[in-house]
Amino acid sequence: MDKRNNFFAFMRITAIIITIIPTQTLQMYFIMIGIVGFSINAATAIGNEFSSKWGKYKLTLPVRRTDIVKSLFLNQLLWIIVGVFFVGITIALSFMLHGFSLEQFAGIASLFALGISISFFMGALFIPLIYLAGEDKVIVFLIISLLCAVGIAAMFFNITDAAPLLGAIIMMISSLLLFILSYPLTVCIFKRKEY
Repeated sequence: MDKRNNFFAFMRITAIIITIIPTQTLQMYFIMIGIVGFSINAATAIGNEFSSKWGKYKLTLPVRRTDIVKSLFLNQLLWIIVGVFFVGITIALSFMLHGFSLEQFAGIASLFALGISISFFMGALFIPLIYLAGEDKVIVFLIISLLCAVGIAAMFFNITDAAPLLGAIIMMISSLLLFILSYPLTVCIFKRKEY
């Protein structure tokens, strides 16, 4: 829990700095760290669940396995939304105080699309992997899924050079579809898992 508190404290301090000092480079890093960081926090909660044996205890409760998996996906989605709102409010405050150019707005919007896509790709890869291979490799799978998500999103992000709006839309739709399709796959894996 301390790591999460440290992350939230870091994000609050950075938000204050971004609001006061409107540096485009800092804004770019803040957007990526904020959106992806909140979704990583959601993924680490899954690891904590396994290390505390809560995952096994949940199976003794009158809850279906599909509902257990659904709660993980909804938690991931919720933290992505929290990250987007937190970062969005901070960037909006900075723009209201200092103004912005249209090119800067387009760049910020594409970074939001990239951050959201990385978060969806990461969740879509991480959650089934953790149920497939086991909870003792949480950190390894988190790193692997994050690197894969960055790689996949970077491929789509390169399309944005030719057609910025089209590339962002394709990237967002692809990541959301993979996230949605990952749910039934995870349910199938979890139903076959023996404890």
